[in-house]
Amino acid sequence: MTPLLTATFALQVVSCPQRAGAVADSAWQAYRADRIAVAAARFTVADSLCPGLPEVQIGLGFVALRQGTVDEAERRFTAALRTDSTNADGWYGLGLVRTRQERRDAAIAAFRRALAIAPDYRDARQQLALLGDLGGPLAPARRPAAAQMPARTHGDRFEILQGGSWRPFYLKGINLGAARPGKFPSEFPTDDSTYTAWLGLMAAAHANVVRLYTILPPAFYRALKRWNDAHPDQALWLVHGVWAEAPPDDDYDDRGWKTEFRDEMRRVVDLLHGHALIPPRPGHAFGRYTADVSDHVLAFIIGREWEPFTIHHYNTMRSDRTSYRGTFLTLAGGTPADVWMAEQCDYLMQYEWTTWHAQRPIAYTNWPTLDPLHHPTEPTIDEESALREGLGLQPLRGVREYNNDDQALDAMLVHTTRANQAGYFASFHAYPYYPDFMDYDSTYGTARSAEGPSHYYGYLLDLKKHHAGRPLLIAEYGVPSSRGLAHLQPEGMHHGGHDEAQMAAVDVRLTREIREAGLAGGILFAWIDEWFKHNWVVIDLEAPLERTRLWHNAMDAEQNYGLLGQYAGTDSPVLGGDPARWRALRALQGGDSLRLRVGSDESYLYLALLASAGARAFDSVRTLIGIDTYRSSRGEFRLPGVPGIGTGVEFYLDVSDTTAGRLFVARSYSPYLVPRAGMGPTGLDPFYNYQCLADEQSDDAGFDSLFVTTNRFRVTRTGRPIPARGVDRGRLRYGRATESSLADWFVDRAAGLVEVRLPWGLLNVTDPSSRTVLTAIREGGVIETDTTDGFRFVVARLARRSNDVVAFLPAAATYTWRRWEEPTWHERLKPAYYAMRDLWGSW
Repeated sequence: MTPLLTATFALQVVSCPQRAGAVADSAWQAYRADRIAVAAARFTVADSLCPGLPEVQIGLGFVALRQGTVDEAERRFTAALRTDSTNADGWYGLGLVRTRQERRDAAIAAFRRALAIAPDYRDARQQLALLGDLGGPLAPARRPAAAQMPARTHGDRFEILQGGSWRPFYLKGINLGAARPGKFPSEFPTDDSTYTAWLGLMAAAHANVVRLYTILPPAFYRALKRWNDAHPDQALWLVHGVWAEAPPDDDYDDRGWKTEFRDEMRRVVDLLHGHALIPPRPGHAFGRYTADVSDHVLAFIIGREWEPFTIHHYNTMRSDRTSYRGTFLTLAGGTPADVWMAEQCDYLMQYEWTTWHAQRPIAYTNWPTLDPLHHPTEPTIDEESALREGLGLQPLRGVREYNNDDQALDAMLVHTTRANQAGYFASFHAYPYYPDFMDYDSTYGTARSAEGPSHYYGYLLDLKKHHAGRPLLIAEYGVPSSRGLAHLQPEGMHHGGHDEAQMAAVDVRLTREIREAGLAGGILFAWIDEWFKHNWVVIDLEAPLERTRLWHNAMDAEQNYGLLGQYAGTDSPVLGGDPARWRALRALQGGDSLRLRVGSDESYLYLALLASAGARAFDSVRTLIGIDTYRSSRGEFRLPGVPGIGTGVEFYLDVSDTTAGRLFVARSYSPYLVPRAGMGPTGLDPFYNYQCLADEQSDDAGFDSLFVTTNRFRVTRTGRPIPARGVDRGRLRYGRATESSLADWFVDRAAGLVEVRLPWGLLNVTDPSSRTVLTAIREGGVIETDTTDGFRFVVARLARRSNDVVAFLPAAATYTWRRWEEPTWHERLKPAYYAMRDLWGSW
């Protein structure tokens, strides 16, 4: 809901005090910042100061809708319209009420009244579209007499038509995923203002390309057209995708699935020419598309990262399909999958040419898993199992990975016909840390870019060599600023584990290496952090899976690639920041000399330990904090050197040494490998090496590290064993948040504070929004969860010299946090944005 009210309104009732207007303005500000409880309180104050003011009634109506009280919302909107029947927001709000009451005709009538009053009320138009009212049919499409070809390929580069001449065009792009916190991937922003702001920021960073994976709401295309019309010297070109889910039974020729894929192609083409009515469909954008942006559409990239097992099965099913001859593309000999990709690209080009007299370059999505190169270090699962057996090693079990050098898609097998003047190119998603063959290939290991030794650069050169004479675009690359690390890479360009400054440096390096390798450009992943995403290391510990969008998992690399960071909370405490925020956390236990305060947001649990003795309280003692996350009658009943703590704990913190703070987990509650098993040729599975049971209890201080195997033990095709590698997720980084975005704890000596923030995912909380925690991993990897009543804590301080307990806080209270269905969050640009701005600007 985005009401039109944006400016200070004039008081319509003479007797209303001036303060009522100011309070109402501040209430609207809180509402737009998603601070609904604050908005409700301020609107209530404004209503008491000036009863019946329409704008205040409307505000209370929108708040009531957000709080789920439809009857109250109806009362407020009706009251506002009784006073002022020309208020578009009032009619819009009443339309939302009628929609929730399932009174479709009445809702349509209300939204139409809003549009009659305010013809540019986009949200009202969007709601009408959602109800199936798209505003009448479009005029029949008319094929232009003049052909349109704004871009083409030329040799190994792209060119754009400017002033009647073809000019080289190097892609400096950003991938745009648009799911804000709390939203599913198909719940796109529908307002023009969001996209206008985003496009302006991208252009300010000197990007020249925006890539979409799928159709966005009409607001995006309107905003893009306005931007490009107003800023011809900073125009943003569009690389548009056509999304597809995996085909049923791995059959890419399944009639229904293939028909839908081609229907989507036609929708994409039509909407780019400003001529599409797309009715509401579950999981898709919809609406009336009238903004013609085709003059700045650089290229199409169809499809997705195709799973290799689906390609394998399709090639087996359709083994007789080895060639294709179309209007724009041909293939003399290849696999059935190669033929299928060429056929679909040709179909899209045929449709755009026939319908709109236009063409532009096209490619399909590919990635290293299906690249056309041979990698001697990368065996298939079956090959490696046989090699391991020959070496007398345990067989592979529970491995979650694709056969990364089993199938191939080769764009070089496809050729253009004389009718194809726009060209064809190769598009790859290529990250530096996956698959393993990038790390282990000796040839890639000898490569050196201007940045230094680089396996990634070596792979790019190999890929470029194969695609000589054709543009090669890296359509996805980058690293995330996540605390969690999912895969190690030789030059430190890991899959996660970077603070925001390190992320910026790596993104810049990768961008430079793509250009140095002679490629046609790169499109950085991604514009915003998206909370709904998952990574293999943590996906089983994010349950219920559909609720991941409601909380931010700092341990999940996939959620943290954005240049525009999406952060939990609005006033959370900051490590090394204002001590008052830490002191404002809930007092849980303790007295005058030692107190524990606890808080949380959608990302972290916050602990503040306050000691009256200031710096001496830290320097003279070791500090251990036990954390009971599930059932005080279960877990470990002692800490190292502290017998009889009175409650069972699943974790404990040791924040005694600024160089080696650590979090430990009860052995019975760890879902990951212990280091001893993880580093050898046995017990190699990152998950499920033993049963994890939260309902066990012990008094022998049975704790272990939070070590996880990120790179499993492997045997190459040449029979060479490669040791496993991993990281201890329990190692805590000391420092201020201003020094590192991944800081875990800090001691403010002047304030006498030990400050700690722990990601929910580090504590086996599978969904903080519903207070759900892991309880067991059973045989076969079955995950079990339950709702916790809250967390309990014990604090022990031990003398550094004697190791005697000098202070102890028992678990006197339970910390229970609020559940939520809509997250509180804020956003800011990360250092990577500014680093990319400076780099692209220098080019």
